[in-house]
Amino acid sequence: MTAMTPPAAPIPGAGLPAATVYATWRRILREAPLAEAMFNPAIDDQTLGRRFGLDDDGVATVRAYAATPKPTRMFILNYRFRMTGSVQNALETAAPLTMRALKGKGLDLRELAEGFLEADRWQDDGPFVVGYCARILDHLAAHPATEAPAGLRDLIALDRATAGLLMRLADAPPQPAVPAGHVGLTGRAVAVTTSHDLAPWLRNSAALGREDLPARPAAYLVAMPDLAAAPKVSALPPRGALMLAALEEGPLSPAALTRRLGGAGPQDAALLGKLAERGAVVGA
Repeated sequence: MTAMTPPAAPIPGAGLPAATVYATWRRILREAPLAEAMFNPAIDDQTLGRRFGLDDDGVATVRAYAATPKPTRMFILNYRFRMTGSVQNALETAAPLTMRALKGKGLDLRELAEGFLEADRWQDDGPFVVGYCARILDHLAAHPATEAPAGLRDLIALDRATAGLLMRLADAPPQPAVPAGHVGLTGRAVAVTTSHDLAPWLRNSAALGREDLPARPAAYLVAMPDLAAAPKVSALPPRGALMLAALEEGPLSPAALTRRLGGAGPQDAALLGKLAERGAVVGA
C-alpha cells in the first residue's frame, strides 16, 4: 500500500481580497473594541459586521485572524507596546526639551502616549520621526496635563517650531535669491514668541517642568545654519523678532526695513549682523 499524504490544512483567510485583509488587520491593530470583540464567542458574524461596519469579506478576515488567538493576541500586544514606546522615542529625538519637562513634572508618559495614539488612530510613521513628533506636540499642547507649570506650553511651542523648521528643510529648498543691497531670510531659522520667559529652564535643564516660569513675553530664535548639526536655540531681542517678521514677505533694503519697523533702532546694524551669524538672514 502506498502511504497517502494527508491533505494540507486550509490557510485561514486564503482567497480573501488582499486589500480587505490589510485594511481589516490595520483596524484590528488600531481599534481595541474590535480586537476584543473578535475573540468573544458570544458575538456572531452578523453582529460583528453591523457593530464595526464590516462587509462579508471583512468579517471573514476577522474570523481568520481569530482562528489563531495566541499569535494574534501576541502580535497586537507587541504592536501596541512598540507604538507606545515610539511616542517617547520621538520626543527624545525631536523634542528633548519637552520630554525632559514632562519627566520633570512627573507625568505618566505611557498614559500620555496611549492617549495620543488613540487620538491619532495608531498611525505608524516608520522612520519619519519629526513629522510624527510634530503631531505628538500638537496633541500635548492641548492636553490638560500641560496647563501647568506655567510656561510648559510655551516650551512645547518652541519644540513644535523646531520640528516645523526641520520638516521644511527636509524638502531642501534652494537658497533664496536676495538682490544686492537688500536683506532677506535664509529659510533656515524661525522666531518663536512666548508669553513666559523660558530662560530659567533653558539655562538649567534640571528645572524643566518643575517650577512656574515668569509671565513675561520673550522671543527665541531656532536656527540651523549647518544642516548637519542639531538646531540651535538662542534668545532673540523683541526687535529681532520684528525684523524677521518684516522680512517674511520678501527681501528689503535696510531703508525699507527701517520704515517697516517704524523707524531706526540704535542697535539695528549689530542686530542684523547677529541674525546673519546665526544663519537667519543674508545680505546684512
